[in-house]
Amino acid sequence: MTNIVEEKLRNLPESPGVYLMKNAEGKIIYVGKSINLKSRVSQYFHHSDHPPKTRAMVRNVADFDIINVDTEVEALILECNLIKKYRPRYNVSLKDDKMYPYVRITNEKFPRICITRRPVDDGSRYFGPYTNVGAMQQSLKLLRKIFPLRTCKHLHKRPCLEYHIKRCPAPCTKDIDIDKYRETVAAAALFLDGQTHELEVKITAKMSEAAEKLDFESAARFRDLLLSVKKLSEMQMILNSKSEIEELTEADNMGAVYDLQGRLNLNILPRRMECFDISHIQGAETVASMVVFQDGSPDKSSYRRFKIQSTEGKPDDFLSMKEVTLRRYGKGENLPDLIVIDGGIGQLNSALDIIRPICDVPVIGLAKQFELIFVEGSNIPIELPIDLPAIKLLQRIRDEAHRFAITYHRTLRRKRNLQSVLNSIEQIGSKRRNNLLAHFKSVDKIKTATIEELQQVPSMNQIAAENVYNYFQTVD
Repeated sequence: MTNIVEEKLRNLPESPGVYLMKNAEGKIIYVGKSINLKSRVSQYFHHSDHPPKTRAMVRNVADFDIINVDTEVEALILECNLIKKYRPRYNVSLKDDKMYPYVRITNEKFPRICITRRPVDDGSRYFGPYTNVGAMQQSLKLLRKIFPLRTCKHLHKRPCLEYHIKRCPAPCTKDIDIDKYRETVAAAALFLDGQTHELEVKITAKMSEAAEKLDFESAARFRDLLLSVKKLSEMQMILNSKSEIEELTEADNMGAVYDLQGRLNLNILPRRMECFDISHIQGAETVASMVVFQDGSPDKSSYRRFKIQSTEGKPDDFLSMKEVTLRRYGKGENLPDLIVIDGGIGQLNSALDIIRPICDVPVIGLAKQFELIFVEGSNIPIELPIDLPAIKLLQRIRDEAHRFAITYHRTLRRKRNLQSVLNSIEQIGSKRRNNLLAHFKSVDKIKTATIEELQQVPSMNQIAAENVYNYFQTVD
């Protein structure tokens, strides 16, 4: 037993908490919990009837730290999270042995993209781990279409099928521009690193440059690439955010809530969090979403959607944020413990203009580009390491708000497009249009309906049904 251990044993509190045993190099080798830290930790060093594994662990202990909590439940949650974070050598029975996959960009002259479950220090770049394997595989499949890179382990003497279907530029032929290849690698890395905004800016600049040179073929290629990146980014965000919030355990979620309270210095544990996001296309169909997390998990029954009225036709995220926060908090009822705004200092201040006269609930802004946290009264953001439970919780609720807003925005766009089509048909007014929408749900089903099926819709007669049927026959 070291002098440090002896000194710390004398000052242990008789309260719940978690203890972290360390070896001479300062590495955590065991994490445990107890309702009485003084009693439990002292047993390791004052008793000799331990099983062999415990005796081996104690022989390697040169120091230990403790974290005080209020209850045994909090100690259990914190213990689980620390074990998953540090994976101590002697916590064999409590380790989570599931190895989640990573996406790897190899460290080679012509790097390739592949999947691995065991990252090694070989100079390659690793992205992940991904808890939703299906989402990762779908995203990677599309990623390879957008950024064609080699997938074979060894360069062949001649191009393979991947080259002929435009999935690989065939570096095996050696007739390839290495700078352009590495440019593709860099673009893929930006996307995998979550920096889709920077990637879209780069592609847009190249598209404009090509157009200015009257190289319309290249401009069209960059345009298609830009659309593909936006589509893939949106799909990956929706799939991953959905899977992550579903796969985390209750302990994971509460460990993150406690971590967030400590990182942001909050007086109250943020058990109920509400997050807002704005979605529009150049000001059209502006909507807002509000998602609710209770104890770190989504409470979908409390989600709300808002169709913004104050900014229709002109994009103004600040004004939109003012409207949605006024509509939610105007009466000061059922207030959360923390309000999260998707955006930077401007969006945060817009929300505070409405919220502060009503209540003193903490409000923060989360800027997506660098995951910076803006707090009230300061223009200097807080930057937390991205692997902390607190920042991961904020990312999950922000991404869920974005997913929910996009879903609502798409619904309105589809409804608007269908309504605009039906408005062109003679004898189809608002009543019949709404009845058709309610009955068939989609424009495709209306297109394929027979005259008899159209007549069965309330308020429709034979002439109106024939008009709808004939219109779509002519359009097709």
